[in-house]
Parts: sequence; C-alpha cells; structure tokens
Amino acid sequence: MAPQVLVFVLLFAGLALIFAEVFLPSGGIIAVMCVASFGGSLYYAHQAWAESNPVYWWTYVGSLLLIIPAAVIGCFKILTSTSLGNHILLTAPNRESVTPYQEEMQRLNALVGQRGKALNLMTPGGIVLVNGERLHATADGLMVEPQTDVEIIGLQGNRVIVRPVTSITEETSLPESTPSGSPDVDPWVQESDA
Repeated sequence: MAPQVLVFVLLFAGLALIFAEVFLPSGGIIAVMCVASFGGSLYYAHQAWAESNPVYWWTYVGSLLLIIPAAVIGCFKILTSTSLGNHILLTAPNRESVTPYQEEMQRLNALVGQRGKALNLMTPGGIVLVNGERLHATADGLMVEPQTDVEIIGLQGNRVIVRPVTSITEETSLPESTPSGSPDVDPWVQESDA
C-alpha cells in the first residue's frame, strides 16, 4: 500500500479507537493501540510528504493536533447525551434531593412567630395546635402545661421550638415596707417559749 493511503487508514483507525476507548472499558489497551495508530499515521505522513511536499506534512501535523482533541471532546459530548452515558457519567443531584424535606422546612420556617396552644403536657416534646394544624414541637424550657398559649420561636429538624406566651396583666407589686418603729420579723422564725 502507498504511504499516502496508510496515513488516512491509520488516522481513521486512531479516531475509531478514541471512540472505542471512551465507550468500552479496556484497561488502557485500546488507548495504547490508538496512540500506536496515530504514531504510524505520522510516520507514513513523514515518509510521503516531509521531503517531497513539506506544506502537506505540516498541514497534516497541524490538523492532527486539532482533530485528536476535537474527537475526544466530541466523544464525551456524545457520551453525555446517550442513555449509556447517563449510567457511566452520573449527573449531579439537584438541591431538593440533597436537602431532604426542603419544602416542609420552608413551610415550617414560615410559621416562626405564630401562636398556638399546647395540646398535651410538653416534657419537653409534645404536640401544639397552630392555625388548626397539629405540629410536633419541643418546648424551649422544661415543661409546658396543656392548653397553654405558645409561640413558635424556631426549628429543630422537622419540629418547631415553642415557648409559653407570657401576658403581662398583673402589675408587679413592691413588698410593703414595714413601719419605721417596728422591727423586721421573719415569718418563718417562731419565737420559742420562755
């Protein structure tokens, strides 16, 4: 065979081996055959054109430097658009699958600041009723009595954190001062019989 024919036969064989290497697992054997094919193509191109027509030789070398990376990139583009490629190259997960219950967390987060009632004794966990909806809750303190008004102050996982609502209806009264002439008497201390 003429060297000009072998140049193109080995070039197309090398390109076919690039596609084979991407799609078929071979442990690198196909890659070695691909490199050997391109090396042979360069050898026969050098024999055919290096001395007789250097423009063809350098054009071939330059085009080879563009064709090989383009073939590799094209293989991976094709690979990502096929069902086989979707099994080999896994797609990145979306945010919803990485963060479970994202919609539920957003819904519960919107309830922060809402008020409701404790339905059972919260020690510290229990159930609260907020806007007609029963929610699992954790008290921000030790215990909350049933039917106590509570306010949602945050989230802990998929539970709301609540605290009792304190209404300031009673004025704080100061202790009455004792008359200046009478001594302070401690009500817990009893006088002993004399």
